[in-house]
Amino acid sequence: MSNNFEANRLLEQAKKLATPIDFDALIAQGVLEKKGAWYKVPDWDKLPEHAEAKAYSIRTDGTDILVKFSKATKAAQKIVDKLSK
Repeated sequence: MSNNFEANRLLEQAKKLATPIDFDALIAQGVLEKKGAWYKVPDWDKLPEHAEAKAYSIRTDGTDILVKFSKATKAAQKIVDKLSK
C-alpha cells in the first residue's frame, strides 16, 4: 500500500476522532438516549461515524446496546491540521 493511501486513512480516522459529538442533537433525533453514565443506542446504523469511532466501551443490558464515548481529542486535531496542508 502506498504512503498516500495510509496518510489518507490516518487523516479520515483523525477527522472522526477530532469531531465532537453533539449529544443534545443526537438525543433530540432519537439516535441516543441517556441512561445513567451510558448512552443507549436504539439503532446502531443511525449513529454517525465520528461518534462510532469514539465508542470506547460497549455493553448490553439484555435488550439494549449501551455505549460510553470518549471526547474529541486535540491530538487528533493536530494530525488533521498537519495532514491537511
